[in-house]
Amino acid sequence: MKLLLSTSLSAFVATALASPSVNTEAGTVKGAKCSGGQDAVFYKGIPFAEPPVGKLRFEPPKAYSGKYSDGVLNATAPAPSCIQFGDQTVPSGAKSENCLYLDIWVPSGATKDSKLPVKVWIFGGSDAMGGIEYPLYDGCNLAEKDQIVVSLNYRLGPLGFLKLDGAGYRGNQGIQDLILGFEWIQQSISAFGGDPKKVLAFGQSAGATDVYTLATLDQAPSLFNSAIVESIALPQLTNTAIAQKVGVSYAKQLKCGASDKSCLLSKSPAELQKAFYADSYIHTGLGQLDGIGSSNALSPEFWPIVDGKVVKENPLTRGAQVPTVFGFNQQESTLNVIGRYSSLELVGNLTATDYKNFLRGDFGSAASTVEKYYPLSEYEAAVKKQGLSSGAGVFEAISHVLTDVHFKCPTYQSAVSTARNGHTTWAYEFTHNNTCAWLDTLTLIADNLEFLGAAHTAEIPYVFSNLDFSYPKANYTCSGTQDERKLSDEMISLWTAMTENGKPSTDAIEWPEFKITSTGAKTPGMIFGNSSKGGEIDFSICQLWAKVGAMLDAGNITAAATSSSSSSGKPTGSSATASPTSSVSFNGGVTISPSLGGSIFFGAVLMGATMLF
Repeated sequence: MKLLLSTSLSAFVATALASPSVNTEAGTVKGAKCSGGQDAVFYKGIPFAEPPVGKLRFEPPKAYSGKYSDGVLNATAPAPSCIQFGDQTVPSGAKSENCLYLDIWVPSGATKDSKLPVKVWIFGGSDAMGGIEYPLYDGCNLAEKDQIVVSLNYRLGPLGFLKLDGAGYRGNQGIQDLILGFEWIQQSISAFGGDPKKVLAFGQSAGATDVYTLATLDQAPSLFNSAIVESIALPQLTNTAIAQKVGVSYAKQLKCGASDKSCLLSKSPAELQKAFYADSYIHTGLGQLDGIGSSNALSPEFWPIVDGKVVKENPLTRGAQVPTVFGFNQQESTLNVIGRYSSLELVGNLTATDYKNFLRGDFGSAASTVEKYYPLSEYEAAVKKQGLSSGAGVFEAISHVLTDVHFKCPTYQSAVSTARNGHTTWAYEFTHNNTCAWLDTLTLIADNLEFLGAAHTAEIPYVFSNLDFSYPKANYTCSGTQDERKLSDEMISLWTAMTENGKPSTDAIEWPEFKITSTGAKTPGMIFGNSSKGGEIDFSICQLWAKVGAMLDAGNITAAATSSSSSSGKPTGSSATASPTSSVSFNGGVTISPSLGGSIFFGAVLMGATMLF
């Protein structure tokens, strides 16, 4: 019996000693080895803030100042994800208000003297849903490539962005969560083998908007040395007056007064979620057409704001304060449109009335101007040549409009602002059609992914080197091709170069620097198709969207997008509308020439398939 006890104790001690561990100011962090055959190790559920619960709900975060129980943190299991206010890209597992934790993935041989590059991921999800435990963001494969990966949780929806002056809530709580997370990284990442001088902030969709917002702050250079903004969603932040109205409406839905803190703090997470879904105000207005719209500064939603304290200036005009890459996917919005209309069969039956309703719902009386640049007749003619229904043309038109206004042109506007303010920037367009369904909701059309094209989120598997997919519930497994693995390696090497040097070029691949051109039509950038190649990106249509955006932000949506002179040099009156079929001179002499956009990818073979997205 003594021998058995001694043997068991020795085995326990040996296992404990073999477990990866890191010593920090708060205590020893115990991790575990990645389970997919990699040598990399992970440390999950590390607190960087005090739990934002009780009286700290809706308040700015407070830095974690405690010591781990018994001096040790078991970081082998994930912490809860934040309370969700949506149902897409939601991690499995527990959800809690106590969610301000981060995950770290580290090469197995890393020591405190390794000084490895550090990539910090900010997930997307409309700042309302998502979390660091979503499988697509797993950092095991990326850490195998001699770098450290960190993923940060932040509060979502009203918990992360409620502005309510009467109660003393200023908004931007989620942005402050991220700032605190980066401060923790600067103070502690060297213990894990990271170099605090080589930190990249990268994020996608709403996470990209959050990264860009952070990158425009005065303290940005002290938080990270470079940034990559993937598919930025609306760099124009919410108008403060609108944010206040959103807060008042939400408090009313909770049956609380706008200054009644005790009432707001008494509500359970379930009540907070119920009120969010029931509040009609935050689901109405321009750009709120059942989830497919393009929001603007006047759209009522929980979103970052220019509050004069945390975010002092409009990010769209200030520009990033560190070297930054901005990019978008060629057909970003196909998923949005399919998700709105539920099935491809319904998408195929869309009508001209549906198109007009979409334009009015997003752009008000500016809709006629937008329609002139995106005439439905051109899309219908294009799909007719392929033997497809006119409904396919409506689908293509809506997708094209949303991709341009929601992603492509915010990419361009952000890059221009950054370049004009003296900071180096680069641009990319991701055009590759994925072989595998990279989201479990796509398995139903996995054999026909060309229908989606290079859709929203399609680039994420490549920058994380996560190209092996398994969805047991759908009986689906798929692995990326050798060419796709090569593309992934190329993209990762460029992202890593940005992390290490503040410039996304390697010995093998030169990424041309972004330059502001007279028309926006031949902007230097990187094209990620079947391989990575330097080339040119056509942003000329973005002058139209800058004009429409200014009209919407000013609340002046009755004017048409006009110019001081036409392309022929003849003056035009203030009530004239620009012709969509010819180049039109806007302020500054910039011309735009609309085109039909990417390939028509609406496959008749897919009709009747159902999307659960």
